[in-house]
Amino acid sequence: MNSFKPEDFFDLTDKPAAGLFKDIVYVWEAVAALPAFIEKIFRPEILGEIEEGAWLEPGRVQVGKGSHIERGAIVRGPTIIGENTVLRTGAYIRGHVMIGDNCLIGHGTELRQTLVLNQSNIPHLNCFFTSLVGNQVQIGGDTHTANRRLSGKEVAIRVNSEGVTRLIPTGQVLFGAVIGDDSIVSGGCLLQAGTIIGRRSQIFPQCSISGYIPSDSLVRPKSAIFEVIPKAKKDSSST
Repeated sequence: MNSFKPEDFFDLTDKPAAGLFKDIVYVWEAVAALPAFIEKIFRPEILGEIEEGAWLEPGRVQVGKGSHIERGAIVRGPTIIGENTVLRTGAYIRGHVMIGDNCLIGHGTELRQTLVLNQSNIPHLNCFFTSLVGNQVQIGGDTHTANRRLSGKEVAIRVNSEGVTRLIPTGQVLFGAVIGDDSIVSGGCLLQAGTIIGRRSQIFPQCSISGYIPSDSLVRPKSAIFEVIPKAKKDSSST
């Protein structure tokens, strides 16, 4: 059974975010700890390129060398953006966000209280809230995290093992997802509140998933979502 330690999901070697996980027992505890951690290490400096027409909250955004923020992007703070990362037109960063190096945050993507580690792409029309995204993670377009139960009650992690289901409380009312290193979540997916995806997993398009997905898993829809029917051939002898 997975221990749900941060190192089970992420390579944190020499990462600025490594301090977030100090004294963390369960990986999802880092979501609640993220705002205070960002406030602690934040430095208001702009070392990258900001196009005219982008809006950064004054004194509340940190941008590393080689990073590029396109016109039309909005970045509220406190937000930390690493080196050589691109925020495209229409990206909306709502604060308490930390993005690593060599990442891409695309058009129409909204982030709030979310950590994105190095070399990960969240390319277009995505909403990620109160979540952790690992290294070298690829997200398809129109894929989102839900971060609250309809009842408003505490989010729990559903774990299935050997035919037995158990619920692990998180202590959080708002919690989206954890996505481990080197995973791919295809387009049109919904990660329900309390989704935990292990390393190197692949999620097929248009999946609605929740609970714990172990490392090296392949997740696909249970039944076909469309059917291809050959067109009737035209009778060339008819008049």
